[in-house]
Amino acid sequence: MKIRANNNRYTGINQSDLSIMKFNQTISSIFVIAFLLLPAFQAMAQTDSDEHYNMTSILPEGNEVSGGNFTGTVWVNMIILPEDNLNTNGGKVKFEPKARSNWHSHPGGQILIVTEGTGYHQIEGKPMQIIREGDVIKVPEDAKHWHGASHEHSMTHTAIGPNLDKGGAEWSEPVSDEEYNSIN
Repeated sequence: MKIRANNNRYTGINQSDLSIMKFNQTISSIFVIAFLLLPAFQAMAQTDSDEHYNMTSILPEGNEVSGGNFTGTVWVNMIILPEDNLNTNGGKVKFEPKARSNWHSHPGGQILIVTEGTGYHQIEGKPMQIIREGDVIKVPEDAKHWHGASHEHSMTHTAIGPNLDKGGAEWSEPVSDEEYNSIN
């Protein structure tokens, strides 16, 4: 039997056979497309355990940290860790009202990016500053400082510790209530 196309119509073949041929062509096309897209699907299916694909999220609140190097209630979500081999660490830190860090310094400096709320920051020997959403604080290397929420508002920031090869945070004494309440 000969099949000829005539004005976009097939002649010499019945409608049932034509439907089967179109179905087979559609299935073949689907398999070709799936085969071509297979590498993309495999890439999307990679997990955090794959050394070429390491992703974390800044969205979770993190773990509650009370006491130790903080006064009040603080939530920490570490998003960049030393084992990521980036010579930096970083985390999202949320301070409830009146919560604050102890005095501390970083041999490699620190960068604070305020993402929500209002808080305070102070470098030893300098006046306390009010910090707000959108502010970026660049703490010099080895500068003893503290940061936390204001009296009435929570404050969230992303804290980045660059130059970890110089060492991690060096923690000192708590910020006293007198120091914390001295905001002008």
